[in-house]
Amino acid sequence: MREATKQPAVNNQFYDELGERWYNDDEHIIALLRAESRLKLAYVKQVLQEHQIGPGARLLDVGCGAGFLSNGLAADAYEVFGLDQSADSVAVARRHAPKAAKVHYDAGNAYSLTYPDASFDAVLLMDFLEHVDEPARAIREASRVLRAGGLMVFYTFNRTVIAKYLAIDAVSLIARDCPKHFHVWHLFIKPAELEDMAARAGLTVGGFQGLRPSFLKWPFWSSLLKRKVHPEFDFQFTSSLALGYMGFAVKQQVRSL
Repeated sequence: MREATKQPAVNNQFYDELGERWYNDDEHIIALLRAESRLKLAYVKQVLQEHQIGPGARLLDVGCGAGFLSNGLAADAYEVFGLDQSADSVAVARRHAPKAAKVHYDAGNAYSLTYPDASFDAVLLMDFLEHVDEPARAIREASRVLRAGGLMVFYTFNRTVIAKYLAIDAVSLIARDCPKHFHVWHLFIKPAELEDMAARAGLTVGGFQGLRPSFLKWPFWSSLLKRKVHPEFDFQFTSSLALGYMGFAVKQQVRSL
């Protein structure tokens, strides 16, 4: 009998070795995440505003990394709690936090959050779900700490052939320093699967939004030629969910008997 091929584990360890490279290294794959975060931050702000979650609201950023989103939201007067399993990344995020902003960073476990039930107006799961073996468990825990009517905002990769090629195989053409297994295809999540996970956690998905690199702009081609992420490398929204996609889900109100 032929043995099943063992799937590779995702590499989450390299984040502990980045230090300030999170913010200043254009030859490491992390520079793509840095570029991508500009559009993601705009999307998160827009969704929060559309749901009347304004400055002063309490936000939890799970898998916050070095704080690209957390610090950007804290600069807009949100009270932000950033959580990541990488203590080194959290330390970098704390160093780059806006002065006098209400932003709090901790290293911790997304499966076992230390926050009380219903203690946040929104929870972000951005670039996170494809890095854990049990995304449904992480979503349930995020839902637990989310108040009724609050938002879960997410970004992840679709499990398609095009996502495998562009998000795993082709990225080494743009960045010289590309750790092995920083993404693994079997952990990518189809939108219908995510919608089902959310529903089982008491959340209703309100919409999806595709995201892709701006292929026709010079910074993309410059990055390919030099294998170094151009400072103006950017991303754009698309109706296609075939690569990466964002979205939001609303915590359902608890019905009284």
